[in-house]
Amino acid sequence: MARNQGPPFDDPFYRRAQAARNSFADDGLPLDAELTEDDEEEEQQQFRRASKRVPVRRGSLPRKTASRVRAGLGILLTLAVLSAAVYELHAFALHSWRFRVRNIEMAGEAPNSRAQVMAQMQQLVGRNIFQISLAERKQELEKIPWVDSAAVTRLWPNRLRVAVSERSPVAFIALGDRVELIDAEGVVMEIPADVQSNYSFPVIVGGSESDPLSTRAPRMKIYMRLIRELDGGNGGASKAQYSRDLEEVDLTDPEDVKVVTKGGTGPILLHLGNENFLQRFMVFLTNVQKWEQERGKLESVDLRFGREVILNPDMHAVAAPPAPEAAKTEDAQVLPPVQTVAAKSSKNVHQKKRK
Repeated sequence: MARNQGPPFDDPFYRRAQAARNSFADDGLPLDAELTEDDEEEEQQQFRRASKRVPVRRGSLPRKTASRVRAGLGILLTLAVLSAAVYELHAFALHSWRFRVRNIEMAGEAPNSRAQVMAQMQQLVGRNIFQISLAERKQELEKIPWVDSAAVTRLWPNRLRVAVSERSPVAFIALGDRVELIDAEGVVMEIPADVQSNYSFPVIVGGSESDPLSTRAPRMKIYMRLIRELDGGNGGASKAQYSRDLEEVDLTDPEDVKVVTKGGTGPILLHLGNENFLQRFMVFLTNVQKWEQERGKLESVDLRFGREVILNPDMHAVAAPPAPEAAKTEDAQVLPPVQTVAAKSSKNVHQKKRK
């Protein structure tokens, strides 16, 4: 049998029951009085564990700095992804068969240089379109004599288009035993075999194949000035085209431009100097028939000395006759009177001029 134990004085229910009995005895309260809220709170507090502070672990960086670090890492990650995508795209563009040149197109009319241009551009067929330098292609094409300017463009994904502007010839030029075309800048161009009959220019003589462009360019400026003046008319409403009468032009001496033109008895060499080309040429046209009637066949006429005209200055006489009297011819409509002097020799001509 279990041993009877003493009253559990530390039991709250026992203490409450005992207090109830005492209270009932004193106040007359019923034995079934319930526990109060204070008793319940006291009971809960008796069995509640003591609260302990939980330590909060803090990071080594401030919160604001940490957020910036996270944002920077996000940006770096995004850039890394984009860089990888660009690298893959670059590798695809450089090695894919889709971007290999298959066709060359030529825009515009270029009859004199088309064959040479296409021959150069056909070398690019099969190459990657991104690895072709358009600037270098442009420079190579502009080295072709007939090409004045060129433009090369890409047509995605695998085509190239070429457009060229050709030079305009202004004269023929004799170089040794061959004749070529030349433009206003002094660039010599080969005469295309199928268009030889389309050009009607005077022939520039006295040049050499070894003459550099720096020599031909200034001479061509003089030539263009000569043509402009001769085709500028005499100030009237209509412009004459006297340059069509020229057969040859000698530009070796810039101070004495010499031209060969048509005369009544044959070609005549004219010394025009370096200025007043139209005025001096008009003196010749006005008096050439009279000179030929008086002197017979004319070989050359020197028109450089103003109102004094020297006939046949390039013919050297065996003996130097006395200077003839000046024969005057008048043309009141165009020019003042001029003097014609029969040439003796080049030395005597210059001595007479100095006197």
